[in-house]
Amino acid sequence: MSRKTVWAVIWAAILFSFCAGNTQTLRGYVQIYGNEPHTYVGIVSNGKVYAVYPPEKEVELRKLQGRAFEFSIRFLDPPQGEGGLFLKDGCITPLSWKILDESDFN
Repeated sequence: MSRKTVWAVIWAAILFSFCAGNTQTLRGYVQIYGNEPHTYVGIVSNGKVYAVYPPEKEVELRKLQGRAFEFSIRFLDPPQGEGGLFLKDGCITPLSWKILDESDFN
């Protein structure tokens, strides 16, 4: 292996470890904010409201509003998208989620 290849592998491992460590679990509800045609998806958890980014995730979650979920998320800094401009507690990318029964949520 050449030195460049070794250094590339080391840097890739370092960058991946920082990205993978930024994943957290969050329990909350999906809610829609704004007025048509300018609406955006937020996740409400423990009194905080997070904007969802990217738009593809918004489209998926829009259909599931009002239900309780457990999300695997990554925080985005700085906030991105239209919702990131308005929702006060930050911007997240949901990586995966599962629907919870109301009794599981409490």
